[in-house]
Amino acid sequence: MGTASVRRDEVIAFRLRAQHLHRRLPAGSLHRAARCGLADGAPRSAVLSLHARAGGVGPGAWDDPAFTQVWGPRGAVYVVAEADIAVFTLGLLPAEDRQRQAAYEAADAVRDAVGSRRVRKREVLGAVGNRVERLLLACTTGRLRVRWDGRDTLVWVTDPPQVDPAEARQELLRRFLGALGPATAQGFARWTGLSVGDARESWRTLADELTEVTVAGQGGPAILDADRAALVDAHQAGGVRLLPSGDSYLLAADRELLVPVAAHRAAIWPAGTGQPGALLVDGELRGTWRRRGHQVEISTWAEVDDPVRVAAEREAGGFPLALDRDIAVTWVRH
Repeated sequence: MGTASVRRDEVIAFRLRAQHLHRRLPAGSLHRAARCGLADGAPRSAVLSLHARAGGVGPGAWDDPAFTQVWGPRGAVYVVAEADIAVFTLGLLPAEDRQRQAAYEAADAVRDAVGSRRVRKREVLGAVGNRVERLLLACTTGRLRVRWDGRDTLVWVTDPPQVDPAEARQELLRRFLGALGPATAQGFARWTGLSVGDARESWRTLADELTEVTVAGQGGPAILDADRAALVDAHQAGGVRLLPSGDSYLLAADRELLVPVAAHRAAIWPAGTGQPGALLVDGELRGTWRRRGHQVEISTWAEVDDPVRVAAEREAGGFPLALDRDIAVTWVRH
């Protein structure tokens, strides 16, 4: 494992470019925008994350034939490329024998209960003792698919990907580091919902591909060797984006690096309440936003100039949501 020293601004610039938040991808590039998977919550946050990264995104982008949905990292509904099913299911399969056996037993119970049918989530819960965690665990076998349309979740059984779970886990770690590096094994555990022990073991198996990084004088995180040059040479990106709650960029474990002021961190990641979206301006998180129907309220921590306001209002006005009225934006200073 080599070593490198980088600045905070280089880390941020690297992540923005890796996640295509510095410049929108052309229409038809949805699979590239979803390389790290897209958490999908109300109101269709995966669509808004796609919109922040690529052009030509419509309200039904989440249902594109190139995509599927699974219960992915942390048990959240994820929109992932069809070709990446193994990465976001088998990559999360526990390594410990008893837990792995429990995952396959839960998947067997779902199969026995539903056969080849597509059923509502609440109808299949009885097969796993009405325990949601067992249903989520079953998904890590790669044998379940889900479809969440904003109102209900359908579940069905399918053949698992023919991929070694260890290889899927390594690729999942590569995706994580490629989008949210430099990072630590503990950060990988938090992002995936895996145990710290599983995360550390994955880290160990990929050690030959990693470079240890010192960020602002603090050592410990690592980056993929293949990304070292891109990290060291990263330049701060410009532009304005409205990132939805749960966006991949906001899932980094080092929140203090992203948002140095504690009060601002508490606004973006509040405890015990719904997380808002975030206002991203020239690489820095500058405030939050929430939407209710066609009304979007943007709260900032400092005064923003007219070009930023215009750009943010254009972003909100372009949200690919099926609304019967144009978006109206109001601004609040906190």
